[in-house]
Amino acid sequence: MAGNIKKALWIMFFLSLCTILSYGIDEPKRLYKANPINPTPPIIDGILDDKIWQKGEWEGNFTQHEPYNGVQPTQPTEFKIYYDKDFLYAAFRMLDNNPEAIVSRVTQRDAVEGDWVAIGIDSYFDKRTAFIYCVSVSGVKNDLVMMENGDKEDNNWNPIWWVKTARTPDGWTAEMKIPLNQLRFANTGDLTWGLQVARYIHRNQEQSMWQHVPKDAPGFVHMFGEMNGLHGLTPKRQIEVAPYFVAKTESFKKEIGNPFVTGKRNDLNAGVDAKIGLTNNFTLDLTVNPDFGQVESDPSQINLSAFETYFEEKRPFFIEGNNMLSFGLMFGDGDLASQNLFYSRRIGRSPQIYPDIDDDEYLKMPSNTAILGAAKITGRTNNGMSIGVLESLTANSFARIDSIGNRSVQIVEPLTNYTVGSLRQELNKGNTIVSGIFTSTNRQLTTETEDYLHRNAFTGGLDLQHMWANKKYLWGAKFYFSHVNGTEEAIVQTQRSSARYFQRPDANYVSLDSSRNSLTGTGGGIQIGKIGEGHLRYMGMLSWKSPQLEINDIGYTESVDDIFQVVWVGLRYWEPKFIFRNINLNFNQWTGWNFGGQSTYKGGNINFYLQFTNYWGFGGGINRSGENLSSHALRGGPMLRTPGSWNAWFNLSSDQRKKVTVDFGGNTQYGDVNYSKYQGFYATLSYKPTNSLTIRLSPNYSESRNDLQYVTNVEDNNGNVIRYMRGTINQQTLSLSLRLEYSINPNLSVQYYGRPFFASGKYHDFKYIIDPDANNYSKRFYQLLPSQINYDANNETYLVDENTDGTTDYSFDNRNFNFMDFQSNLIVRWEYRPGSTVFFVWTMSKQTSESVYSTSLNNDMDNLYDTHPHNIFLVKFSYRFN
Repeated sequence: MAGNIKKALWIMFFLSLCTILSYGIDEPKRLYKANPINPTPPIIDGILDDKIWQKGEWEGNFTQHEPYNGVQPTQPTEFKIYYDKDFLYAAFRMLDNNPEAIVSRVTQRDAVEGDWVAIGIDSYFDKRTAFIYCVSVSGVKNDLVMMENGDKEDNNWNPIWWVKTARTPDGWTAEMKIPLNQLRFANTGDLTWGLQVARYIHRNQEQSMWQHVPKDAPGFVHMFGEMNGLHGLTPKRQIEVAPYFVAKTESFKKEIGNPFVTGKRNDLNAGVDAKIGLTNNFTLDLTVNPDFGQVESDPSQINLSAFETYFEEKRPFFIEGNNMLSFGLMFGDGDLASQNLFYSRRIGRSPQIYPDIDDDEYLKMPSNTAILGAAKITGRTNNGMSIGVLESLTANSFARIDSIGNRSVQIVEPLTNYTVGSLRQELNKGNTIVSGIFTSTNRQLTTETEDYLHRNAFTGGLDLQHMWANKKYLWGAKFYFSHVNGTEEAIVQTQRSSARYFQRPDANYVSLDSSRNSLTGTGGGIQIGKIGEGHLRYMGMLSWKSPQLEINDIGYTESVDDIFQVVWVGLRYWEPKFIFRNINLNFNQWTGWNFGGQSTYKGGNINFYLQFTNYWGFGGGINRSGENLSSHALRGGPMLRTPGSWNAWFNLSSDQRKKVTVDFGGNTQYGDVNYSKYQGFYATLSYKPTNSLTIRLSPNYSESRNDLQYVTNVEDNNGNVIRYMRGTINQQTLSLSLRLEYSINPNLSVQYYGRPFFASGKYHDFKYIIDPDANNYSKRFYQLLPSQINYDANNETYLVDENTDGTTDYSFDNRNFNFMDFQSNLIVRWEYRPGSTVFFVWTMSKQTSESVYSTSLNNDMDNLYDTHPHNIFLVKFSYRFN
């Protein structure tokens, strides 16, 4: 192992040598002087006929950002900014020599399409954080917070502000009124803020900016121009309280004899959300008895792996400001970005304990644990320290059991408190950033739950980033730890979990210790590279996760026991040349080891994306994965050597400016020695028949074969594994999603989402592992002969007689499946006043399955159609007091 690690360190050292200290030159800063209102503020109607807008000169002279960076835009843009003690007022004139060509589309908030204008305000003046207010020509708002110099964005920030637009003979205009309590600034006499104004012309895919920003700039917010003239402003505290009421009714198929499945259910609920400014810089978000019935359901998936499925967070309370509470185990935002010390969907999760019941008993399980309340404090001090704290409490959850009319309850998830705290300090003019996080999960366990769950779980991390040469180069390091404690039985479960499998018979560097009542692990990494200026970018990284690391009480990671090295080199060409608008090329190489020094995986890929001058795009890549050594393939057995594979993919997209657009792509994978194969295709057809209606149809089809798919581990009477059974699986998956989005106006919209999903799998050619690390692939297993295995159709069981003496040696269940599912959501959202909404929601789901391999899509569709639906009708009303 030492030699392999040395190679990785030499690669990192080489990248360090390539990172030469060459300092760039900042663009000269533009200055704008804002003026106080005197005496009457404008009426926000989008028509710039107020006296205040007739005074003084309009600010203009924008510079094109794309496609031709640094040149004069095709159309001029002008703006003015005024203020009083409570509001900031901004007016914009988007002049156009062809006003009929301006694209106006009505969409939902934060989904702006068509022409738009935006203002960015760095009121902290830290050159790292900016509040962005954007409006389309149709009057649709889009607002977000930029953080970390534009590298991260919080699109779920929805402040209260006012804006109107108007069409004019020479273009269009916009008028904004932004409350100062929606901005964060210091309590000093004379203020200077960072300022940026941007305009987008949809028909040309052209973006221009007031303050020029080069395309190779290493960051965005620090490039803003400056706005002064702000005198006598005092910070404003934000106070918003929004009680809500929910009425819900459900209908579903009645189950004869089951007292819990009566065919209908009604519910009334109430709660309150609040946003309170503790100071101008810090905000307290509260939710008591939250309800997320308007949130779209998770898509159906078939998971045949040993790991849990990762789903994105969709609940508004937890996604707003979530970047402040995030601590990724890996650097960057790539395929591994889901691995994090804080995974907010742990809060309110599905219960983790499932009761055993007899055949004559009925069970009602709660779908999720109830969140009693949650509080979140986020903000930033004047000296550049960002702080985030989240506290949440979930209730005891009980399953109800009916045994011939006798009712009882059993706890399936205990009362749990979740705490997350983070700090981020910026030093050296934002070039050095130190971040830290600490989390705790504390459960009130009982004798019924203490052997299943950790009593306490703690994690923490420290991250250091340093940029130099005008933010051209980056060096980073991070370290994190975990500690869990509980009963010996609970810690044994942790050691035996799919993330680590300490019980593996060939694991000579870890061992399962049944006397432990705690487990402590660590992880971390280093990175160095070039992130800005010029066409060439590169990054090298080395990271590790120790076998004892356990973060899944409040975080997320699939597996640990990993040392990972990766090198990335990218080429970016953004100036239109020949037939291309822009070109992106990427080269990646990676290698992994476990803590026993064994090489577990390696690979590399080349990928590209091209956008043509006709606005079509084409991308693709080819990937080579070497032979893997898997610690989880045998589910607690020895490591299994699996063949390498080749993988290729492509994507073709049409001109996104058009009313009809198409995206089409595919992916294919071929395993060495023909042990596996995968082919998948997807497409999205989007049609905008009017400026307020969008229809999207997205089919997705895949078929695959894997000769080493997990079947079961056969145990003897003493619980010892005697056979690691594998089989060949042929699987087909088909889905077709339909989305309709109709925005009657920017405050009233109708959404529909429907998705049938079909997945079927057939197991055959059963085999058991005999030498998992054999160099010859065919020597790693023995395939059962037809004379050694029979199928018992009555019990849906395979009977194995290895020595063909007429006596069954062992058996295992039929794992064939045919899963059919349909989900749909109809949501009507009306924001009848800023921050106050009414939701009308209809959710319908159908689901059925059978243990046979499907050969007819028509039959599957008929079966799904005949399945009784589960309908939920919901009305949610909230009123925001501000």
